[in-house]
Amino acid sequence: MLGPLPSAPQQSNLEPLGLLYGSSGRLLSPQALTGRASEHFPPDSPACAGLLASRLDRAELWDLHTAGPFWLHPEQGLMLPAPLTLLQERSPAGARFSSRRLAWIEGDGALSPSGWRPDDGLDPPRKPPSGGWIALSDWPRLAQPGELIPIHDNPWRAVPHLHPRLQDDQRVSAGEGALFLDYGIALEPGVMLAYLSSHTVPAGVYRFGGEGHLVQLHRQAPPELLQALLSCPLTPPFALITPGVWGGPKLSLREPIDTSKPRGQFPWHRDGQAPGILTTKPRPWRHRLGQGASRDDADRPEAQRRLSRGRWAVPAGSCYQLHGDPLAPWLQWDAGWFPREGYSFKQLGTALALPLHTPP
Repeated sequence: MLGPLPSAPQQSNLEPLGLLYGSSGRLLSPQALTGRASEHFPPDSPACAGLLASRLDRAELWDLHTAGPFWLHPEQGLMLPAPLTLLQERSPAGARFSSRRLAWIEGDGALSPSGWRPDDGLDPPRKPPSGGWIALSDWPRLAQPGELIPIHDNPWRAVPHLHPRLQDDQRVSAGEGALFLDYGIALEPGVMLAYLSSHTVPAGVYRFGGEGHLVQLHRQAPPELLQALLSCPLTPPFALITPGVWGGPKLSLREPIDTSKPRGQFPWHRDGQAPGILTTKPRPWRHRLGQGASRDDADRPEAQRRLSRGRWAVPAGSCYQLHGDPLAPWLQWDAGWFPREGYSFKQLGTALALPLHTPP
């Protein structure tokens, strides 16, 4: 779906058969069993790519594109990450909503610099809620001042599990200090994880993610509204609905750099101005190829494949204000803007962007 591919776009909905994984926490001692260390959920698009790749021919893998994560509400449809331009509030009953927006305001000097400010001219709330999800059907209303947008909380909860690390040759605890904390994730009834992909596999039961939990896969065409938004020019500002991974092999950046140029160029710098970025602290992106061993050295323990240190990603919901003409839709972005490790990270749907101001 996410490139000039002949196949029809597909949406893969994953219904868990039991608990899913939330990434194992750091190793803990019996005296320090506190905190939800290193929890990460829902799984990023490489987890869906791994599910599809296990069922595809090798020749098809180099054209595989995926994007996500999203989730599917049983009544309100597809849910997308809430843009950070939404100033969120909480009702007395605890429900979240947003009727105010942040907008990029051009300054007129050092005393009034350019930046993101409330579009109604009032002061922003001191500690507003953040994060959450909005229904795809509410996306066209984001640009309407004063329009109330419901914000949905995560439809899952963590279920902690305490495990001992086992010995390599038998199912016995490895000894002192072998305990670690893991989290299973329970989704609300009727909720399914959703990913976009360029290729499909037959509907059925599959193992999903690094922990190999079972999910029921359902296929459907993406909503027409989402397909229309993906083809719209990105009139500033626009928002990311997936984490954005940019930079080189050893450096993560908050905006793309054109690696096809000799010294690299920032394509979004126009007339000497950098884009206005509305974001929060970066989030880990662990899906990076580790160092592998050759076939001749596969039996050597020190030559086995290792997990790499990973990257940092701009979180979904981040917004960008570019100067000048509108940017081309994400589908037309140059693959050279994304890191490459045998394949372009664009194939993983990173930094998938939608316009906040949609054409009538």
